[in-house]
Amino acid sequence: MGIFKHGTKLIGSMIIAAVISFFLCISMNIICSAVFTHEIGYTAHVYETKESTEAIAEYEYFYTDNNGDGKDDSIDVQKKEYEDKGYFVSVSKQRSSLSGGGKAVFLITTQLLSIMMVIAFASGGAYKQGFKDSNLVRIGHVKKDMLKGFKIGLIGNIPFFVMFILAIVMALGVAPKFPTVWYAFLNSHFYGVIMALSGSRAALSQLNVLHFIAFALLQFVVPVVSGVAYVLGIKEINLAEKIMYKKEVK
Repeated sequence: MGIFKHGTKLIGSMIIAAVISFFLCISMNIICSAVFTHEIGYTAHVYETKESTEAIAEYEYFYTDNNGDGKDDSIDVQKKEYEDKGYFVSVSKQRSSLSGGGKAVFLITTQLLSIMMVIAFASGGAYKQGFKDSNLVRIGHVKKDMLKGFKIGLIGNIPFFVMFILAIVMALGVAPKFPTVWYAFLNSHFYGVIMALSGSRAALSQLNVLHFIAFALLQFVVPVVSGVAYVLGIKEINLAEKIMYKKEVK
């Protein structure tokens, strides 16, 4: 009963971790896009008047940088023609896509921050339970079970095991065009790893067996972290204290 109770609590914690990671992905994407991309043009929306709510025309305009100074060297003739006729033109700027080094920084930074959160969420409760059980085992009130933390982690990760199984089903034909990035967002706490492994494969059906084996192994990170934390707790090992003690000795 204790394992199921703590496992269900961990389910809530891991869902929270995934939600936080989702917003972290969005925030880091905005930051990295601002740093590693540049404006390449805009999408223009043409209205009869400034107060109009429905556009009568739409087109894209891309900058031409002939001398490499980062400025547009051409003129948007279409915009000038529309404005000369009395129309109002509203523009939405377009930026280059995040690629190369910028994309690597985004994925690595996002994943490092997310994995620290996963470790914190998955280990906290398991360690405390292990520490509590160490006394109960000593006096004979609880039977020693070194796999208890791992079992708690398995239960706590059930929603993501289910999503992984659904991903396989969709890739096999139920929804072959399901975007890989959507699956990554549903597992936002592993977004960086999933996107790095999948590469340019846009749909789940484009992934191969090795990809799904890797995705399956990812789902065991939480049970392993929870399991290790419980073992440390039941053995009354405090890593933070050990690290601090070594620093003080030096």
